[in-house]
Amino acid sequence: MYMKRQLLIGVLVLFGAFILLYPSTSFAQSGTVDVDTTLNVRAEPSTSSAIIGSLHPGETVDLLGVTNSWGKITYKGKTGYVSMTYIQTSSGALEGKTIAIDAGHGGKDSGAVANGVLEKNVVLPIAQKTEAKLKAQGADVIMTRSGDSFIELEDRAAKANAAGADVFVSIHANASSATSASGTEVYYYPGSSSGQSLANSVQSGLVNQLGSRNRGIKSADFNVLRNTSMPAVLAEIGFVTNAAEAKKLASSAYQDKAATGLVQGVKEYTE
Repeated sequence: MYMKRQLLIGVLVLFGAFILLYPSTSFAQSGTVDVDTTLNVRAEPSTSSAIIGSLHPGETVDLLGVTNSWGKITYKGKTGYVSMTYIQTSSGALEGKTIAIDAGHGGKDSGAVANGVLEKNVVLPIAQKTEAKLKAQGADVIMTRSGDSFIELEDRAAKANAAGADVFVSIHANASSATSASGTEVYYYPGSSSGQSLANSVQSGLVNQLGSRNRGIKSADFNVLRNTSMPAVLAEIGFVTNAAEAKKLASSAYQDKAATGLVQGVKEYTE
């Protein structure tokens, strides 16, 4: 009897230690905002609590926990709560999918430069935010660059091909001699029906999240689109040559919206 009691105590101690060491494993789920207008984010899990912000239809949220129909999230660095009535849970929605994310330019190649904004510095955080959101959906993510490094175009495509990626998304910011030019557009390789379908989904996701001018989808013989062996798109998020849009592109909040739009587009295409 004594030995059994000691064994039971030992098991309980080990279990307690496991819980203390790995608290983050207790809940891991993401969801999509499903409302017609906006969803209030509240300071506490109650309809009488103060509203600290709002989420838009289609936005992806990482749930830290769910209690009494309220989802706990992080909103702009603060803890917030949303009604689960308006959240479609989608844990593992991209499970088994490998997505290649390509942050354009980098290192010695700054890309477009205007209004104090360098393209390479805008697209990298968008790519990193997209990576995090895709992983939250269960996807394996291949990043062609994770820092401010120069990568040859051929090497970007080769990395995605070697990983057997299901989808390739290259992220860029646009430029024009006409400083009034603005909006979002997505490119696919000429003659690629799967690329065109992916471009449609990504364009829709971006415009939905950003509220930017819809410049539509276009085909182009870009290196990364030509040399990738999977459905591939190149997304021009906005124009750094447009002062108002450049300011948005440099903001973390707008970058997060762009990332949400990209993920929304990839999910729509793979469903």
